[in-house]
Amino acid sequence: MICRIRGNLVAVGPETVELAVGGLVYEVTVSPATAEHLAEREVGAVVELHVYNFLQIDGNRGLPVLMGFETPAHLRFFERLLDVPRLGPRGALRSMNVPVATYARAIEIGDTKLLRSLPGVGPQKAKDIVASLQGKMGPFVDVAEVESIGRPAAKPESDAENEALAILETLGVGRADALRSILALRDHDPPLTTADEIVKAVFRRS
Repeated sequence: MICRIRGNLVAVGPETVELAVGGLVYEVTVSPATAEHLAEREVGAVVELHVYNFLQIDGNRGLPVLMGFETPAHLRFFERLLDVPRLGPRGALRSMNVPVATYARAIEIGDTKLLRSLPGVGPQKAKDIVASLQGKMGPFVDVAEVESIGRPAAKPESDAENEALAILETLGVGRADALRSILALRDHDPPLTTADEIVKAVFRRS
């Protein structure tokens, strides 16, 4: 069973990415948010995804499907979504179109309006998600997602990052979401060296 895949980015589609690994090219199904994020990377960039293995039944044959997630927390959250009746792996993955912390908070407070805005989630599915998972989202709310990114330190590391964090909070972005976005920019090429550059890059990605 494949638990992680690391390779060079070949192509990105609306719901899939292709990674070249050791002479082979693997198609990995991803969430809309992950596809949008990876579309910003250059072809050939090294990408590592945490994998959920799914066997799709098509008639009398089973088709192995690799589903990829940017962090272990994203994968764990997806696996919790599988507890929702009739949502299924593809439906759960497609619904992950907002940050995990935002999705988790919506479940915790019963925000069915936000849940209904997610791809493939109608009124009944929104109610099912809340009924199945409300009260179980603590590990995914706020700082949990920031800490799961796997960076050496989940905190600002420069005056520019500190200033950008303060600006984003002033503009109404939650501290955890702002910090997560800043951390995700550290591999930006060329590096972002001013608070203004960081803030603009955060809003371009949102």
